[in-house]
Amino acid sequence: MINDSRIEAIELRGSAGLGVFLRVEEDQRVYRVAPVRDPRQPRFWCLAAFECSACGIPLTGDAIWAGWWGSASGELPALLDALRSADIAWPRDADGDALRQALLQPRPPLGSLAGRVVEEAAEVV
Repeated sequence: MINDSRIEAIELRGSAGLGVFLRVEEDQRVYRVAPVRDPRQPRFWCLAAFECSACGIPLTGDAIWAGWWGSASGELPALLDALRSADIAWPRDADGDALRQALLQPRPPLGSLAGRVVEEAAEVV
């Protein structure tokens, strides 16, 4: 049985929908795994993982992983439920293993976003 306690499913405020947020405990990175159209077969679906900020906003539009290609829409809820209960029933197939490995890969540190600098005009007396 695959049991990786380093990955946990979390719930973020306003995280409705079919996606699942997963957090890797070592560096507290957050990822959203969500259904997207399969580019090879547009009437089918696959799941893709996107790295997100701590509040769940994707950092880029690029997926770090995609799998379960050619899935019917009816298969997705069971896959996502298995990811939600990652500590118990993580999918035991090649795609589940590949997703786990992608999430556990070391990533460069998140850069800090340059804040907007507001200059206040000095009042001349």
